[in-house]
Amino acid sequence: MRIRDIGEFGLIDTLAGKILPHSGRVVRGIGDDTAVVQEEPGRLLLLTTDMLVEDIHFDLRYCPLKAVGWKAVAVNVSDIAAMGGVPGFAVVSVSIPPEWEVRQVEELYSGLIACSGEYEVDIVGGDTVSSMRGLTINVALTGYVEPDRVVYRSGASPGDIIMVTGPLGSSAAGLFVLNNYLPDNRTGLQDQVISAHLYPRARLREGRILSGSGYISSMNDISDGLASEILEICRASSTGCTIYETAIPITEAVSAVAAEAGVSPSAWALYGGEDFELVFTVKPDGLGRVTSALKEAGAFPREVGRITAPGQGCLLTDAGGRSREIKPGGYNHFRE
Repeated sequence: MRIRDIGEFGLIDTLAGKILPHSGRVVRGIGDDTAVVQEEPGRLLLLTTDMLVEDIHFDLRYCPLKAVGWKAVAVNVSDIAAMGGVPGFAVVSVSIPPEWEVRQVEELYSGLIACSGEYEVDIVGGDTVSSMRGLTINVALTGYVEPDRVVYRSGASPGDIIMVTGPLGSSAAGLFVLNNYLPDNRTGLQDQVISAHLYPRARLREGRILSGSGYISSMNDISDGLASEILEICRASSTGCTIYETAIPITEAVSAVAAEAGVSPSAWALYGGEDFELVFTVKPDGLGRVTSALKEAGAFPREVGRITAPGQGCLLTDAGGRSREIKPGGYNHFRE
């Protein structure tokens, strides 16, 4: 069977069945945003890693090297946030074209350092090698979370409320602008979505608030679009869901760019990816407290659906009350 026939998620499932822990310290391995390891009593170690590859994750024609460095850290911090944890130490490996100038490497690392400072991450090592084609950067990050605060994808139950921490679709809108507009044609709204694409913010504070509330049953960061992330939760939790299309939060800037592009803004929210908001499920009796706590922290939480029984499937309901199956989407590395 070819990799492109099963896709990246099928490949991960295949490997997960073959890679078995050799010690009793692994609490949760492949299948969540991070691995979870028993480090010491009262403290779980989180480990995650993400790789960014030129011309797949970013295009240096319009993406500054500082932004590449920033995003390389932010995507990992977002994984820690989705588990309700706190980031710790990072190691950075880069594969750099030998014709680069030193100033280019310094610009790349200025983004790494800026984002690490934002989230109090210590960069403690890594590796540097030459590249035959383009830039590749990989960050591996540790973190920690208390056992009573760790949140997995697998805890959702029918009746739970599905929420997101903020508006979606901004990164996809920013990517569209960068690919289709000259800089001197940009408006203020376009600059908003460009910034969201180039310099994403991980919802670390929100993740800690949610994990400490006692009302969150599951959580995921929105790296591949709302559709893919909620399907991961439902799959891990053995449930169905209903997402209300009109409830998905979308900014004026995203709506304006989507109109220019001739696409539905909800399509970008569902399948665009790289928004790095959190999608989570809340026990109904905790809705008020969770919403208030997030708003006090400056977030913009929104209810977008409900968890349902597994036999009801995963559905998207539009403004007219019509429902259709939610299908996986977003970028697939082995099919694109």
